[in-house]
Amino acid sequence: MKWRVGAGLLLVFILFFWWRHERLLPEDLITGHVEAGSVYFPAQNWDTATREFIAFTSFGSRILPYRWFLALEHADGQRLLRDDDVLSELGFITAPASPLNPDALPIGFSRDLDNLDPREWLGLTCAACHTGQIQVNGKDVRLEGGQALIDYTAFEQALLASLQLTATDTARFSRFISRLGMADVDTQPLRDELQQLIAFFEKRYAINAVEVPYGAGRLDAFGQIFNAIAVEALQQPENIRAPDAPTSFPVLWDASHMDVVQWNGSAPNIEPGPLFQNATTALAVYGKVSVNAHERFYPSSIRLDNLGRIQAHLYQLASPLWPTFAAGDLDAERVGRGEALYQQHCLECHTLVDRRKANRQIKAVLTPLDDIGTDRRMAENFVNARVKTGPLAGKKQWVLVGSAMPEEAATLDVVMHVTVGALMKNPWQTFKAIWQEFAFNALPPSHDNRVYKGRPLNGIWSSAPYLHNGSVPTLYDLLLPPQERPVEFYLGNWDMDVFRVGLKVDSGSFLFDTRLAGNSNSGHEYGIELAHADRLALLEYLKSL
Repeated sequence: MKWRVGAGLLLVFILFFWWRHERLLPEDLITGHVEAGSVYFPAQNWDTATREFIAFTSFGSRILPYRWFLALEHADGQRLLRDDDVLSELGFITAPASPLNPDALPIGFSRDLDNLDPREWLGLTCAACHTGQIQVNGKDVRLEGGQALIDYTAFEQALLASLQLTATDTARFSRFISRLGMADVDTQPLRDELQQLIAFFEKRYAINAVEVPYGAGRLDAFGQIFNAIAVEALQQPENIRAPDAPTSFPVLWDASHMDVVQWNGSAPNIEPGPLFQNATTALAVYGKVSVNAHERFYPSSIRLDNLGRIQAHLYQLASPLWPTFAAGDLDAERVGRGEALYQQHCLECHTLVDRRKANRQIKAVLTPLDDIGTDRRMAENFVNARVKTGPLAGKKQWVLVGSAMPEEAATLDVVMHVTVGALMKNPWQTFKAIWQEFAFNALPPSHDNRVYKGRPLNGIWSSAPYLHNGSVPTLYDLLLPPQERPVEFYLGNWDMDVFRVGLKVDSGSFLFDTRLAGNSNSGHEYGIELAHADRLALLEYLKSL
């Protein structure tokens, strides 16, 4: 018996030192680009199979029956809701048919079986919010793990409008059931289910109603996660809190290597932290969980069998390099001057990363709100959120261990309890997922969550607009004093502004107003005193990261 214990410990030590040993990625996996049709893919250490897997693999989202989505008409009555031109207008990236995407839906849609319902269901994948595509001098450049520019709320509104009109318009309903192949069967059960789904969406949209629209590329993910669990899963309507602190969809490269993630650094990145984060996201994006006061564990739609593989692929992801094939070469002399300016003005908060290191570890810098001066709402909403625990009152905080849940608790504690309960419903799958995605990351610091995280800036050229709430359209504008930054600008245009480093904002589908609550472009007053030539040099260096 002793030799087995010794052998096991030896294996652990070997694995630990192997992991800590510096491993460099081959240059051909992280430099250059490939073309597929009209799209250019900068090398990011993912092959085609990995891109497909991430784009179309479910993590537990369940929106509506899959065949319904294919059969629904857009509200205008001229097109199907699933048509490329409809979903492109909402910011989704079109994709051809493939084994994982047989109906040629855009990136970010999944077809999956529900463990409680044998039908195929449509859901969203991680890639819906974390795949970018921009046009650089007329060339479409795909950014794996990049910031999506979908209008999440507009998609929800379009879906609800289609369902409502299908239920009330006789001719439209007839076309709907014909596409489903149900023209000659009793449709009353279908009508009943349609009404139930409409009622669900109407209730959810009322719960998440806000005065200031998010627009393209933003979502109050924490606010909607909190409502999905504290209001819907617990059936506690008094817990409704407006999700009124939208943030940009963060890029995913390097996220798996950091000690903490989320804009406010609130999530530790040592296991099982990443699994918890992804599971809660699944529940927020139309995942299902059943919370019962008399049950210890909670059945859910979370796809644990996929989450470990997804996270393992995200760990391998590298940031995209400046697309010289579309944007031209960088000025070496200007890059050199910019590097010195970066050391002086940026490095204290934005550490440099060697993207070649496969097992890089990154300690994020957390800056208090009073110091950074940017919009406070997201961080303060997170810290101040408290709710009634309802059916969880008296249960142990961590399901099997911990103190008893009080009648009122921090919303995060409620979310974590439900997530742990859902994961422990399938302990073997949970263990397998943790094993698949396991990585040695630095221990997170103990800190107040009234902070914002400064991440490494490699790939920053591709993730406009800037600041956590997307309130500054270009890096050039970010280096200006706040009073000189654009007060209004348009979102929804994918054309890159190569000079100012961001997106062109003179036209688009959504007008962003920085004077509205949660949209402030104040703060981050670093490098604002630079002369014009120095500002351009710093921009040139930022492009090179």
